[in-house]
Amino acid sequence: MAIKRQHGAFIYARYSTDNQNPDSIEVQVEKGIEWCHKNNIPILGIFYDEAVSGMKDTRPHYESMMQQLRMGIADMVVIYDQSRMFRKMTAWFTFRDELSSMGVSVVSVTQPMIGKDLRDPTNFLTEGSMALFNQIWALQSRQKTMEKMRFMARNGQHTGGKPALGYVVKEGRLAICEEEAATVRRIFREYASGMTYRQIIEGLNADGIKTKRGNTFGSNSLHDLLHNEKYIGVLTYGAMPYREDGTRNTHSKDGTDVIRVEDAIPPIIEKELFDRVQRKMAQHKRPNNGRPPQNREYPLRGKVFCGECKSAMTVSISHQKYYYYRCTGKKRLHTCDAAPIAADELERIVAAAVRDILGSPGNVDGLLQILRDQAQHIQGGAAARLQALISQRKDVSQKLNNALDAVLNGLSSPALKDKITDLETQQAALDREMRLLKANVDATTIPESRLREILAAIIQCADGDYSTLLSIVYRVEVGKDFITIWTILDADPDGDIDLSTEGDLTTRVRVPSGVPSVIVTSGFIRIIVAR
Repeated sequence: MAIKRQHGAFIYARYSTDNQNPDSIEVQVEKGIEWCHKNNIPILGIFYDEAVSGMKDTRPHYESMMQQLRMGIADMVVIYDQSRMFRKMTAWFTFRDELSSMGVSVVSVTQPMIGKDLRDPTNFLTEGSMALFNQIWALQSRQKTMEKMRFMARNGQHTGGKPALGYVVKEGRLAICEEEAATVRRIFREYASGMTYRQIIEGLNADGIKTKRGNTFGSNSLHDLLHNEKYIGVLTYGAMPYREDGTRNTHSKDGTDVIRVEDAIPPIIEKELFDRVQRKMAQHKRPNNGRPPQNREYPLRGKVFCGECKSAMTVSISHQKYYYYRCTGKKRLHTCDAAPIAADELERIVAAAVRDILGSPGNVDGLLQILRDQAQHIQGGAAARLQALISQRKDVSQKLNNALDAVLNGLSSPALKDKITDLETQQAALDREMRLLKANVDATTIPESRLREILAAIIQCADGDYSTLLSIVYRVEVGKDFITIWTILDADPDGDIDLSTEGDLTTRVRVPSGVPSVIVTSGFIRIIVAR
């Protein structure tokens, strides 16, 4: 039974980091309210996430909003702009797909091209290119931050976050906190003496000793503490690389680009004791029986469909703990006989095909042209909006000066004081919006040489880390003999493919050994991979 949806809008806002001015939330909400009032749309709720990356899929208030939408509350989501919702392309289109399935529309108060029917190739290409630009901007910003962090690490400075138990931050560097350091020495000595994790934890809890965050100790916190080289004076940065959403990938510790500076931190533990503990931990390490990790990301989730019956293919797990994409039509309706495909295999095949196509200079040029066009569109709209804001601020400033002159001339009343306060608030809001507008324009001025470097880095991604490379993939259909891949540059996603075409319209590309050959139709349109 279809849900009868309540007419009205949810307003959603977000800002990225703890250092970003939270007033940007107020600006986003204020503009959302103005738009709803202007268009006579009832406001049914306001949601905002503070200090949350736009590359992150999971956010508490966003999840709360989506849950209420699934219950039938509201038929519209109003946002300030696309980047305030997501800077991750796959997350944006997952969000759009779910809203579409619920019959909910999305409106951007600053980008009228957002929220149109994505079945129209022009609309899809517009949103796709903007989403790709947002993701590239986020990647570039993160790279600048990482370069700064690496510079600090090489100079022995603290690179942020809560310091490890036993240390405090003084003048940008780690210093020993003797009270906590005593706990660290106790844990190392007890483990080296033969005590088990459980025995150590029971003793710590009995004495009321807590972790740095004020929690009781557990096996994981004890394991991480005993492995931490800071306790012998070694500062390490980059051992756990960051994912796209800004979280650390604790399963990737290959040592690539790791900065390791000895004697950068005052030691708490003698090196001989530390080494003895490491040998003991290595002896007690349990094998994983060769099984893949259960917690992993699926960059193609929500984009894989059955090539036989067109039903969605979802991730499922076998009894042996291996992961597959299976046809939901076969599972629920028993109307399809399509075979499942291993998630790792599908990601590898699709990534290899996309990498090969992106490696073509002509296709890179085409992608850059889309980004240039989008940047010009953003800059053109920003110029007109900035001129309007300057005019409004001039008018508000003149009224404020007149009111202040009246006060200086001896005129005073509660109404005049309220008017001055209101004008000062308007002036501050206009100043904030102009700063935000400038920041958005600055994001579009990434030099083309830098964009080429970023695209090259995406193409050369490490095996098994396909999330960014697969971000340009819009749909994958898995057939019995072929896998068909649509990219965000597909001009006609519903058109027929004529594989018999020869000449200019069909190009056969040889890819690395072990990967099936790829057929590209109409240039950078669709990729057909022999399964």
